[in-house]
Amino acid sequence: MSEEKSDETFWMGMAKKHWVFFLILGLLVVGLIIGFFAILLTFVANSDIGGYGSWTLADFSMGTGILWFLLVFLWELLLGFLPFIGACCLFVAIYWFVIVSEEDKAEFKAREKKDKKKKRRKQEEGSGITFLFTLAFLIVVFVQGNWLTPFGDASLTISYWIEAWLTGFIWVCIIFGIPAVIIAILYFVYRSKRKSE
Repeated sequence: MSEEKSDETFWMGMAKKHWVFFLILGLLVVGLIIGFFAILLTFVANSDIGGYGSWTLADFSMGTGILWFLLVFLWELLLGFLPFIGACCLFVAIYWFVIVSEEDKAEFKAREKKDKKKKRRKQEEGSGITFLFTLAFLIVVFVQGNWLTPFGDASLTISYWIEAWLTGFIWVCIIFGIPAVIIAILYFVYRSKRKSE
């Protein structure tokens, strides 16, 4: 129990001391998410496979569907994920070698040695976030009146399904993300005040 508290104290202290690092890292993650959706929507509007976003699900075959998802994955990897990893590595390296003091580096290294000796905890199996996004997507389709519309209907293009999923994703982020951020900030402020007393 005391070891867990010392871990919590250590990370709270580091978060307070290096808040700019965590802020910039958070902004990079937000940029990745925005870039992910921008690349997806641009690909849908400009891809031959998918009829520039006008195909319905009935127009896809197994081959074109797999090729479409493969191309989306490769474009996301090339234009989104790899630049994000590069930017994060560059930022962390600059921050570590230029800004972090020798004292903090020694603390991190001592923690790393101690953590290697500790037994690693198993990662918990998946959370319910995928279910939540799927539920939000289904609610959006229902609210827009397309619940009983057949997949082959010409009005329901591939662009519609992606935009419906994106709308559900944004609503989940708004409904659960904003309160989570507010609670996290209040918790951090509360813990900081409590530690300083």
